[in-house]
Amino acid sequence: MTSYRHGGPRELSTLLPSLAGLLAGAAFAVGVLTADGAAAAGQRFDGVTLTVGTFGGSWKDRINGYIGAKFEALGGEILYVSGNPRILLSKLVAARGQEAPFDVVEIVDSTWPDTLKGGFVQKLNLDNIPNTKDLDPNMYDEYKVANWITEEGFIYHIEKFKELGIAKPTTFSELMNPKLKGRVSFPDINVNTALNPIVGFAADNGGDENNIDPGLKAIKELDVFAFWNSGTQITQMFQSGDIWVAIAHAGWGVRLHDAGIKVGMVHPQVKDRVGMASRGYAGVVNGTKNAEAAEFYINLLVSEEMQEILHTKNGVVPTNRKVQVKYADQPKLDANGAPFLLLSPEQIGNLYYIDWSNFNMSEWTDKWNRMVAQ
Repeated sequence: MTSYRHGGPRELSTLLPSLAGLLAGAAFAVGVLTADGAAAAGQRFDGVTLTVGTFGGSWKDRINGYIGAKFEALGGEILYVSGNPRILLSKLVAARGQEAPFDVVEIVDSTWPDTLKGGFVQKLNLDNIPNTKDLDPNMYDEYKVANWITEEGFIYHIEKFKELGIAKPTTFSELMNPKLKGRVSFPDINVNTALNPIVGFAADNGGDENNIDPGLKAIKELDVFAFWNSGTQITQMFQSGDIWVAIAHAGWGVRLHDAGIKVGMVHPQVKDRVGMASRGYAGVVNGTKNAEAAEFYINLLVSEEMQEILHTKNGVVPTNRKVQVKYADQPKLDANGAPFLLLSPEQIGNLYYIDWSNFNMSEWTDKWNRMVAQ
């Protein structure tokens, strides 16, 4: 568990020394009311310790740099429990009947059915999360609010493909090219990113999320170099020259590009859609004593400011439509001038979204172990 402390707020007298300062302060307060909701109207969190279950590393650091600072300015403190959504769900399961290990939990589409069935999150008071007005209605409901989208496909080494005379692929099936044999890395089944490409390979071979066997057979034939468990492994494999393709989301393409590795991103055709989407949500853990603080946190998580930080620094697609529109015409480009991310609301709407209604992680894992891992 990580705790961060920021410097305390300055005295009001040093901020508003003049009439001009008073007017500026009033304007600032209006802006904060828009972003922070009821907190600007006198709400404080003195003595409140909010515990958030979310990803670690730069994700946690950037969230804390923005939200943590605001929360501390209102008298509270945020602690973090790091882990991917599947690990966080397992912690909630293990704590059943006891005090929950956190107040806010990161959720993904694949963990949502078990999260809801287990009764691990409670209904939200959306009046405390006014920034949902800037989200598509499909991005939130009474239990959860989407705070990121990843676009999943594969990252390829631009120069190596040119050297081999391979055109930029447009489908998962094109990775079966014999020249790529043993040079592709795939996420391990324990990584959420594995689920979309399983469906992608299945769709290319007559299946879909309700029939993944054709996809698993194709992945087995891919002769994967290594199954990765963390994004840092992707970086290491590209840097060492061990792989030329990584099945991953576009955010890792952005990070590799920024690290000086000439890669591009393929958003593959899947049925009648282009690209695949995975969504992440924040929910309030059932029974928390800090519901208002948790909703304050979620409101800031989907604010224009926080969404812009996570988009530009971590390469995720924002769920806030203001940020989508702002960056739709200025996406980050690869060495060939192609965008890493599809950012317009129309492109985001045309991504392939898995139907999770019949999803069973245990069944998928069992099939993976039988058909791919062995």
